[in-house]
Amino acid sequence: MKVRKPVLLTLLLFSIVLFCPPVSARDINPIVSTEWLSANLGNPRLVMIDIRKPEEYREGHIPGAVSAYYGMWVSASQERHTEYPPQDDLFDAVGDLGITADSIVVIICKTYACFYQVMAPRVLCTLQYAGVENVCILDGGHDKWVREKRGLSSEWVRPKRTIYQGRLNKALHVEKEYVAGRLGKATFVDVREAVLFGGEKKQEFVKRYGRIPGSVNLPASGAYTELGTFKKKEELEALAAKVVGTDRSKEIITYCDAGKCCPTWAFILSQVLGYKNVRLYDGSFEEWTKDPSLPVAR
Repeated sequence: MKVRKPVLLTLLLFSIVLFCPPVSARDINPIVSTEWLSANLGNPRLVMIDIRKPEEYREGHIPGAVSAYYGMWVSASQERHTEYPPQDDLFDAVGDLGITADSIVVIICKTYACFYQVMAPRVLCTLQYAGVENVCILDGGHDKWVREKRGLSSEWVRPKRTIYQGRLNKALHVEKEYVAGRLGKATFVDVREAVLFGGEKKQEFVKRYGRIPGSVNLPASGAYTELGTFKKKEELEALAAKVVGTDRSKEIITYCDAGKCCPTWAFILSQVLGYKNVRLYDGSFEEWTKDPSLPVAR
């Protein structure tokens, strides 16, 4: 029996859709090694942004990296300690660094303490909020590069500025009203340390002790080794599965005290481990506890 050509074509197209993974606009791993970066220093698409303080950058940085201090990527208000910068300021910052739609952006930070480690995922989520897709984090950051005795430069790199015209990706985060409506439905991941999660201690700017009701605890610090690198994927997967389960389609919302730390596990869950419905609550527990109508658990 002969099969007509239109039928064959239909079957072929169906098999392509069924068996080939969807093509993503992203063509870089979310975490890159120092070996990879060293081998790609000459890549014309590469933009390395060093988010350490300018004086630290001046003392020595990875050759070709541009200074883009962490403070460029966050804003603050009376209500929140950490917010996305206004769109105009954010797009200007991206353009001033020479980032284009074709760029591969590598974020470099200090990694010897959790206070600094969480800065890279925060900047990554801010760049992705601005619509920059090919963004990754250098595993172990500047510290690992130095430990391996790789070359440094003291030359201040002046990037070729561009006019960045992106589109905000507001699907990456949720607001307080949405969070309140998802209590008992979504999985809330509190990335703070156990003493804050349990209500034994709190930050001064947080109005009440405790956590959002129904939350589970997955501290940001647990994602890193003692040397400041990310733990191996298998270890991260085991940590995540123990706390949030293995259902990659479940809705997950991460939060912390002020929005600085919650991108760490949002990044790992969604971009490293493949959970499909992960967002972060940028206002976090600081904003939540200022509203007396919202419940808190201890």
